[in-house]
Amino acid sequence: MFPAQEFLRYSMKSLLLASSLAVAAGWAYVRHIQLPAGPSRLDWGACVFGHRGCRGVPGVPENTLDAFKYALSRGAAGIEVDVRLTKDNELAIFHDFSCNGHLKGVETTKRIDELTLHELKSLPFQADPTGQIRLPTLEESLLFCRENKLKMLIEIKEMRRARLCADKVLDLYRRYPDYMYEHTVIIAFNPAVLYYVRERDRNVAVGQLHSGRVLRSWISSGSVEVPWYARLCPTVLDWLLNYVQESINPWLSGVSLMCPHYDLFSETYKRRWHTRKIGVLLWGFSSPAQCTREMRTPGVIVESDDQHEEFASPKPPANFDIFGDQAREREREEEEQRRRLKLGAE
Repeated sequence: MFPAQEFLRYSMKSLLLASSLAVAAGWAYVRHIQLPAGPSRLDWGACVFGHRGCRGVPGVPENTLDAFKYALSRGAAGIEVDVRLTKDNELAIFHDFSCNGHLKGVETTKRIDELTLHELKSLPFQADPTGQIRLPTLEESLLFCRENKLKMLIEIKEMRRARLCADKVLDLYRRYPDYMYEHTVIIAFNPAVLYYVRERDRNVAVGQLHSGRVLRSWISSGSVEVPWYARLCPTVLDWLLNYVQESINPWLSGVSLMCPHYDLFSETYKRRWHTRKIGVLLWGFSSPAQCTREMRTPGVIVESDDQHEEFASPKPPANFDIFGDQAREREREEEEQRRRLKLGAE
């Protein structure tokens, strides 16, 4: 054999061996950092959560105690809240990274992390005609939910100081363990945040939000700060992010909930996660008509901006046969029919 051919054959074998070793080493590392499955939240199925308490209700600003009271009065079993850090590192309940026209007496472009909690507490909401409602902290919100026996979904919105925000949320788990470990789930679009939370405390339940177009929706709405590089090719990055959110992080972080936009839901999707004892949370509804009967089933949770009671699972028909008379009558009829068929055959 010619030396050049021998060299090529040797090089190909070496490359194949090196590639195999790299794949094996990578797989071993991933298995090493994989976290165990989190607490199950399948029993939360068929619950309706108030998205930010409520949205678009006249006179009731979202993400406030008044919004949570409204959701409770409309039949919600839980509340979803958005958490951000203030300038003095307090956990404030607010959706957008800037005031964005929601608060009076401050520039719309003013960032939440540029204001202290005291400063934020002094600002009334644009949507509040009374001028009395104020932004709550996460602790105030969880105490309200605990008192009213409501579950909580805590979405970490912080981008710049996500780990610090997660650490401060976990502090509340240590302060209110009976409520927090049993009745809350930390949710986020950022897979790294969820992994960090479960790495710090494996008894915490987390949920992976995903939609397949999250970056594009953030860019168009301006409610979330998006890095400059993500604006260059958001479609491609949305695809990559959704792949990590749906196919890698649930297994890596041991999530308790998968939280897709409702238009990604299907019976196959539900079976895929329920067989792994992972619940499904649906969000993004604009009306109860979009929430189909298949979505109102055990193991599936839904978020609603308003009309919370109309998203609830349909109740079974009333059964007035408390003594079983109708059931016994049906059994007698079936037995009589079988007897007639037997006589006819003879």
